[in-house]
Amino acid sequence: MAGSARDSLRALLDGARADLLAAIEGLTPEQMTVPVIEDWSAKDILAHVSAWEVQIVPDLERVRDEFAPALAHFREQDVDRWNELMMGLRRTFPLSQVLHELGHWRQEVLRRLDELEERHLSSGFVPAICAIASGHDRDHAGQIREWRKREGI
Repeated sequence: MAGSARDSLRALLDGARADLLAAIEGLTPEQMTVPVIEDWSAKDILAHVSAWEVQIVPDLERVRDEFAPALAHFREQDVDRWNELMMGLRRTFPLSQVLHELGHWRQEVLRRLDELEERHLSSGFVPAICAIASGHDRDHAGQIREWRKREGI
């Protein structure tokens, strides 16, 4: 069926994002800024998630244009350094900006996904990065839910 790989990737991403948004549903702006994991608040977690999607967008463009995606060469041992750099640039963002960017960059990912040919969607970098992005959303949603349970929120 035409579009089935695209539909599956979109469903994967949409389901994970719904899980993340459900995890923050009902939190007050004040609750969004208190530590959830170490010194990261829910707001920081969302900024962190969108920071990674900022990197995915040009990689999807690279795939579309038949170039090599940069994240395909990302080394797991660099993740802490990378997160520190990206969050150093974003921790002062107000909540309204973080929420805007979370939605904006996901829409940009989906828009770039729609620009890809079907052959890019069933194997290789694109489904792998979509699985990573959806897992990222779900992992952080779980951390927020665990914090809410601990705090009785």
